[in-house]
Order: sequence, then structure tokens, then C-alpha cells
Amino acid sequence: MRLALISLALVSAATLSASDHELNLMIDKQLTPNITISSDKVKVDEPVSVGVRYGHDLIGLGPAQLQLQAAYRRQSTVDSQGGSFGQIKDTGLSLGLQAQWRLGMVIGAGAELRAERLKADPTGTSTTLVRPWVTGRVGMSFPTPLVQPVIGLEVAVPLRRASAGDGASLEDQVKALAPNFEIGVYGGLRF
Repeated sequence: MRLALISLALVSAATLSASDHELNLMIDKQLTPNITISSDKVKVDEPVSVGVRYGHDLIGLGPAQLQLQAAYRRQSTVDSQGGSFGQIKDTGLSLGLQAQWRLGMVIGAGAELRAERLKADPTGTSTTLVRPWVTGRVGMSFPTPLVQPVIGLEVAVPLRRASAGDGASLEDQVKALAPNFEIGVYGGLRF
């Protein structure tokens, strides 16, 4: 009877540790291009963005998983010098897929569609930029019986960049100040 209970407990623990959900806190450094508008050079500070991400494994074959991810990045505010912009505020939502391999380390590559809400103060110009991004990650997962802590480094690059030349609308100028590279750290739990 004891052997049966111990076996049941071990099978239950193994089932619980077969994690297929992941929740992460992300801290990213966003790099933004300097642009020239009507001979004014506009330089934007490089903000730090904080967000949360939820992932659900759709398919798992041994150490490989295909994960559906949804993320929210809270508003980051940066100062700009030059042009008519004072501060640029950026908030984002994303939905994507990430292929991951867990072989001691976690290595992943993916694609996501981001909706970035941009607002320039004091002009009050507000716009939404929707564009695809590619991501790559490397990290560690620490197997424990119920939850697995995860940490790692991630980079992201948009596949399309907005540009604003002479005669561009104010909305297009704000879109041109959107981030064009992101590097960050993440940490969280698989459960």
C-alpha cells in the first residue's frame, strides 16, 4: 500500500513539473534612432521599459516547445531634444510564437506582432504603430517539483521601421521615433 502511494505521489509530481505555462517580468532597454526632420536633428533618450509576459506551450516534443506568448509593456517616457517634441510616451501589447529548446539552457527564437501606442507631448500627437518583430532568447530554467524559476536575456528587432522625411505628417514623425532595437532581461516561473 505504501509503495502504491509513493508511486502515485511521484507520478503526480512528475505531471505537475511538466510545465506548460510561463509568467515573466521583463526589463528592456529600448534603442531609438535619431532622425532629421526639416534640418532639425531629433535625438531621443533610450528608455527602460518594464512589462509582463504570459506564455502557454502549444506543442512539446521532448526538449522542444512551441509557445504562444502575450505581453504588455507599461508606458515608458523619454525626453527628446530638437524638433517640436518634448516627451515621447510608448506603451505596447504583443502577441507571438516562440520556439524554445531546453537542453540545460533555454534557447529560443520567435516572432511577434506588436501594437505600440506612441504619444508626443506637448503636441498631443498620438498614434499606434503595428509591426512585426523577431526575438531571440537565451536563459536558464531551474527544474523543481512544482514550479521552475526561469531567467534569461532577450533581444528583439522590428522587421519594419517607420521613417519620416521632409513633409511628413506629425503622426509619421512620431512613428519614426519608435524603438528599433530592444535588449533586456527576464525572470519568472514556469508552472
